[in-house]
Amino acid sequence: MPSETPSKIFSSFFSEENLKRIFDERIKDAKFIGLDGVKASSLGADIDSAIETAIIKIHAGRYRFTRYREKLIIKNHRKPPRQIAIPTVRDALVLRALCDYLTEIYGDCRMTPPHDVIKRLATAASSASPDDCFLRMDVINFYPTIAHDVLLSQLRKRVPDDLALQLVHEAIAIPIGFDESEIRTVGVPQGLSISNVLSMVYLRDFDFSCNLEYDYFRYVDDIVILAKKNKVAKIHAEIKNYLSDHLRIETHPLDEGGGKTMISSVATGTEYLGYKVRATGLSIRDKSYKKMFRAIIGCLRRLRGTSTVEQVLWKLNLIITGCRFENRSVGWVFFFRQATDMAQFHRMDAFVKKQMGLYGLAHLTGRAKSFTKAYREIRYNREATNYFPDFDNFTLADKIHVISLIRGISEEQLGRMERSDLDNLYWSIVRGQVAKMEKETVDFGASYGGY
Repeated sequence: MPSETPSKIFSSFFSEENLKRIFDERIKDAKFIGLDGVKASSLGADIDSAIETAIIKIHAGRYRFTRYREKLIIKNHRKPPRQIAIPTVRDALVLRALCDYLTEIYGDCRMTPPHDVIKRLATAASSASPDDCFLRMDVINFYPTIAHDVLLSQLRKRVPDDLALQLVHEAIAIPIGFDESEIRTVGVPQGLSISNVLSMVYLRDFDFSCNLEYDYFRYVDDIVILAKKNKVAKIHAEIKNYLSDHLRIETHPLDEGGGKTMISSVATGTEYLGYKVRATGLSIRDKSYKKMFRAIIGCLRRLRGTSTVEQVLWKLNLIITGCRFENRSVGWVFFFRQATDMAQFHRMDAFVKKQMGLYGLAHLTGRAKSFTKAYREIRYNREATNYFPDFDNFTLADKIHVISLIRGISEEQLGRMERSDLDNLYWSIVRGQVAKMEKETVDFGASYGGY
């Protein structure tokens, strides 16, 4: 925590200079639109005035958030949709500054990447004894059931500025969409930039206690405990009661049909964050494995529509290798790079060849990328490889080729376009293709944060 006074710390994050920096670096090119209908690009010309007004209201304790626009994410027909809150551009700017402020204060509450959690769990499982068990627990509707009074009580232990607490309270109380008519007293809206850090603060004391007592692993609301068989039932009861009594959140019943909360031996293993974790190593869980089979079939099926062979091959290879995009490594193999069951990747390669043959592309199997090679390149040659596309560093010629391939515009015509227009078109295409690839191949969402 910095040595400055609380008011100076808060003011530094909500200064004109810092808000302008956030807008230029994080908001200016964003495509989301709140309920006011204003795009970030439209606000650009008036950003100085908007920031000045926001600062005055924030420091006077009079800043009010606009009702969030509702977006529903549907996973499948058996589950209710996830409600995502989309702020206005002005509110997104303030929320990002608030997120940075809270992260500065709660440096120990940064969300651990899922791969770090999986790596620690796999290491612990590899040295477990035969009579050890996994206890997997899952919170029911975690974000929507976070109690505001409990959260604010937690924040008051460390957040020194009342204006910051007021902003947090305002941000989580504002209704989402038009169906919510009253100010909320329960639930942290998903999709906001502050959502993750607030969820981590909410469970901070719980995490501290569990880490002292158990071999404990958590990512968001997915909890795993590694314990002796004769102790695991007692541990389940202790955790269930603590969460209910102190944090007012509930876990799925033990051994219910969906298997959200269950006990299993280390030999049998447990499913966690897309993996099957056993004492012998990590494999890709069946559900995630089958989703990739469906993605490959769906890609090749486009040949029966208007897609060309070249378009399908390009998209198929993107599905297989993943890519670098906006300083992130994304895709199926990237996510499952910690798997130790190489047979799964070999089976995927065999499946691609078989399906290409069924669609009349047997003569082009040599142009299809390999899951096995992608895995090895990511694991052992990641910094030097060019096996998967790095969209962040494409040359102008590369960009023109992508646009021409996907949109069917001649390269000659694209060569006459303004560079800024061409870049905008390129990023629009790439963002759309990457989002589609991620949705079709990776069924585990690694983050709840956002605007």
